[in-house]
Amino acid sequence: MSTALSPPIGGNDMLRALVGVADADQLAALSKLMAEFEKETGISEDDEARRSLAERIMALFNRGVTEPEEIRRRLDAGRAQG
Repeated sequence: MSTALSPPIGGNDMLRALVGVADADQLAALSKLMAEFEKETGISEDDEARRSLAERIMALFNRGVTEPEEIRRRLDAGRAQG
């Protein structure tokens, strides 16, 4: 059974726009990860960078990388590569 997502609010809006398969708990974990990464990298004021981050997170998630710790590891590795 599938339920519709609520309208985008707060920091979840970018991820919600890309969500197709995440359940509520997964979306909450991904949103928390995104918020933490935004704060650490200083991109919270840059909509283009936020959208790019949301796309990378959801691309990993949709390829089966569903654990936030592994997604974070891969984001950090990508950032280290420049």
